[in-house]
Amino acid sequence: MGANPDGALLSASVAFAGATMVGSAVAIRDQLPGQPLGVSVPLSVPAGLLAGWGAGVAAPWPMPVTAVMAAATARRQEPSALPGTVCTMIGLGCIFGTLIEPVTRQPRFWSPATGLAIGLNLAASAALIAAGLRHSATARARQRRGGS
Repeated sequence: MGANPDGALLSASVAFAGATMVGSAVAIRDQLPGQPLGVSVPLSVPAGLLAGWGAGVAAPWPMPVTAVMAAATARRQEPSALPGTVCTMIGLGCIFGTLIEPVTRQPRFWSPATGLAIGLNLAASAALIAAGLRHSATARARQRRGGS
């Protein structure tokens, strides 16, 4: 029998939250405001993070919180594809968000920490997507076997 998809989803969501925390610290240190597609808000980097706007190298805090909450609900008895789908969409959103941030397209100006934060965001998002897809597929298979 393979690894528990619920545990893998929770692990991936916690890793995603960790990457967001690292990205937040780097964004504050390097003053990297969130500017998706060049859109900015008149907030300092710390205020933008607290408000849920995110930063140049950090996902908005509602994304990792939602991912961890969804993954935690996956541990209940009855199988559901919803937690995996939520985590998959959050992972895709973070990859898209990272790619549309101007800082991502300016590697000449990255500090080593900025490059690390971008890499962690992308890796943790990819892990969240993979775990989410696996969880959803496993939950659907369990539902079919159970007649639900």
